[in-house]
Amino acid sequence: MNILVLGGTQFSGRSFVEQAVDAGHHLTILHRSPEAPGLPEGIRHLIGDRDPKDPDNKGDGLGAIKQLLDNGERFDCVVDMCGYTPRVVRESCELLKDHTDLYLFVSTISVYPVSPDAQPSEDWAWEQLVQLDDEGVEEVTGETYGGLKVLCEQVVHEYFPDNHIIPRPTIIAGPHDPTDRVTWWTRALSTLDAVIIPEPPAGLAQFVDSRDLAAFFLKCITENITGTYNCAGPQPGLTLHQFINQAHTALNSSTKLLEAPHAWFKEHDLNPSRDIPTWIPDEMQSVYKVDYSKALEAGLENRPMGDTLRDVRAWDVDRGEPDLTAGMSFDRLQELVATHA
Repeated sequence: MNILVLGGTQFSGRSFVEQAVDAGHHLTILHRSPEAPGLPEGIRHLIGDRDPKDPDNKGDGLGAIKQLLDNGERFDCVVDMCGYTPRVVRESCELLKDHTDLYLFVSTISVYPVSPDAQPSEDWAWEQLVQLDDEGVEEVTGETYGGLKVLCEQVVHEYFPDNHIIPRPTIIAGPHDPTDRVTWWTRALSTLDAVIIPEPPAGLAQFVDSRDLAAFFLKCITENITGTYNCAGPQPGLTLHQFINQAHTALNSSTKLLEAPHAWFKEHDLNPSRDIPTWIPDEMQSVYKVDYSKALEAGLENRPMGDTLRDVRAWDVDRGEPDLTAGMSFDRLQELVATHA
């Protein structure tokens, strides 16, 4: 198949590109970096920003795609890995609407409002999803991200009403993860004498391996599986404590797990999602209650969680264990461990 990827050099996009090339597909990638280390050979690279209004655009951007289209090229699928604002997504859809059979737009479970008890489903109407007070906003923040993705999805529906694929992933984990949310745990459980964890119950946990997500994308494209799909894992009903304990076992860890009441974390000014990655407050538990049965029925296959965790740890060691972008520092954590003891 002839596939155009918008983005595709980072994390889940990289996983998709690698798998698509391995499967023998022809890939063209539009991205901003003149260098894209680690990607397979045989890819056609187009350099530039997809946003025509970007003043820092260093390449041809959408103009490079237009030149291909003007020369008669047609794509079997467009994979949009980096659409964050409806204006920019509309530019791409308008250009490609008559030149592709499928349009895959990577969205997010952040399109669903957070609550303690809801179980978000693809059946929810637009009105039930996150709404923005100002639909013209283009700054992507924690407050606008979900609402902007909703508007992007609506644009894709407008241009590709019957031939869209819209995966809504939960937290994504795996090698090359720039967020370090799961990496924080794999490093902590591999290098520290002790960590402090919230005593149960501490809610649920969900994530999907970037490589499993990429495999699902490729399956949908090659088998013409259209529609919207919540993508999560690694196993239904996984609790935070099951995640931590299974990680402890998978990594053959000797780290002591010291439990503390939730009030203890508040007393020490610790924020669940900021300082203890993957732990979220009770009022936000719907984030980990996403119904992903539709994706499982369509062919999403989640690998054993231990495989993901061991691979993340190996990648982290291979990259030299740089400073983490998630969670409290380990120095701070060890100070708290001493206080707790």
